[in-house]
Amino acid sequence: MAKYVFGIDLGTTYSCIAYVDENGRAVVVNNMEGTNTTPSVVNFASPTNVVVGQVAKDTAVIDPQNTVSLVKTLMGKSNFAINYNGQDMTPEEVSSYILRKLTEDASKQLGVEVKDVVITCPAYFGSEEASATRKAGEIAGLNVLGILREPTAAALYYGCARAQEAKTILVYDLGGGTFDVTVMAISADGNIEVICADGDHDLGGKDWDTALMNYLAGQFCAETGFDGDFDEYAQQDLRIKAERAKQQLTSREKVPVMVDVSGMRARIEVTRETFEEITASMLASSIERTDAAIALAKEKGYTVDEILLVGGSTKMPQVPKALVARYGKEPRVLEPDEAVAKGAALFALGEYEEMAKKWQDAAAKGELDNADQKTKEEAAKFEEAAAVSTEMVAGLSGKKMKDVVTVATTKSYALKVLIQGREVCQNMIIKNTPMRDGLASVSKRFGTVEDDQRDAELVVFETDCCEETFEVNEEFVLGTANLELPSGLAAGSPIEVTFTLNKEGILEVTGRDLVGNREVHATMQASSGATMSDADVEAAKQRSKNITIE
Repeated sequence: MAKYVFGIDLGTTYSCIAYVDENGRAVVVNNMEGTNTTPSVVNFASPTNVVVGQVAKDTAVIDPQNTVSLVKTLMGKSNFAINYNGQDMTPEEVSSYILRKLTEDASKQLGVEVKDVVITCPAYFGSEEASATRKAGEIAGLNVLGILREPTAAALYYGCARAQEAKTILVYDLGGGTFDVTVMAISADGNIEVICADGDHDLGGKDWDTALMNYLAGQFCAETGFDGDFDEYAQQDLRIKAERAKQQLTSREKVPVMVDVSGMRARIEVTRETFEEITASMLASSIERTDAAIALAKEKGYTVDEILLVGGSTKMPQVPKALVARYGKEPRVLEPDEAVAKGAALFALGEYEEMAKKWQDAAAKGELDNADQKTKEEAAKFEEAAAVSTEMVAGLSGKKMKDVVTVATTKSYALKVLIQGREVCQNMIIKNTPMRDGLASVSKRFGTVEDDQRDAELVVFETDCCEETFEVNEEFVLGTANLELPSGLAAGSPIEVTFTLNKEGILEVTGRDLVGNREVHATMQASSGATMSDADVEAAKQRSKNITIE
């Protein structure tokens, strides 16, 4: 039996799912409401029923206490999203319900099981956020093949869907809650190499909504004389109306908005010119980030040939207008709502093919440890062939994903060291380093500090700093590992430290005493307390089995 694999764009405000069909084309699957995207809003209707999507978004006005939106902004940063029915729920668990809505609707539409997926995340996500995204998929009962950066997914779709010459592209990705700008080199045969990335995880369409909300509230107070507070219900209603007005201003020069608060009503007219004025600073911030990415690409010897627009918020007319004014290039619109999910679907197909071949080859050679339950379970996930081959996809033609896509590190990873008696952080892996074969690995030698030192604590930092050394800031500690040392070592005895980062942002750290040949290995976990344990994930998964999704 053959199976389909899927790509999921798990967005801050809207999410989308796609697969590669029998003709080798990436296709978005509509939800049961008939739309290609689903609002990333979750309403806890009862202890056994969760509503996701447009109905949940509409319900937020009358039931804000039991509704969660913008949960993606909490991923990897907080271990709390909502308390419902006496149960604290993490962002991962809430996100898992969005994933279930997408996959269950796709299953009903296509009449196939939706199990194997690649989920996307913003380019700036570090190990903690990427890990949280994977765990959300696991709680939803999915086999997560990988976590892929959103601009890379969009570029992969662009490279596969459109025959072209070699060029350097800039992906300007303004979504509902995040902004990414990524420069990539695409070869004539569609291979992609990420050159550099920048962005702002606090900038997105939601901020344009907030600016318009504030404007509407100010106008309402001026026209009605209202001087009270906008309660939670009024704010939810105002946010929905602001977003709707923003969308209407994409094609209209002005729109009327009816604002109702505490029994008072006002009709407020908003022009596109006013909207662009009150949001100009946010757009300027995105241009600054874009300037920085272009400058870094230039340092590396690349000149941008083309600008691609990705993300629903790039539909605002002010975005292409500002880019043309700044760079003199008319940007190309690349299916803003669908490109990321479609690219993820292509990536998922390639990843599944490679994993299936690895496990099937191991089984054929008798190399599987069938006595190990985890090994048996993992091998069973890849027993079936994919329904579609990458041979059928233009731009892939059976190539391995590691050859098609070369990503770059999105963070820097440093080790705390002592230099001339002063503690500093020394970068081992620097942001925007190419990851050949999906890995970046660096080894460096250090020395013990004093005679007969019995252990060496390896303190690892994850930052955006690109300097060789920088000041210690405990806020950015990713994790620690302790290397035990033999007795009698002289000060300065060599210790080799190796950092190996995979494409999902998971860091493996190895410390080795080169005299006694002792080693310590650690997979770096975030120290903020926002990461779910395996036991927490399993408990959330069991709770999810008793909940229906609408």
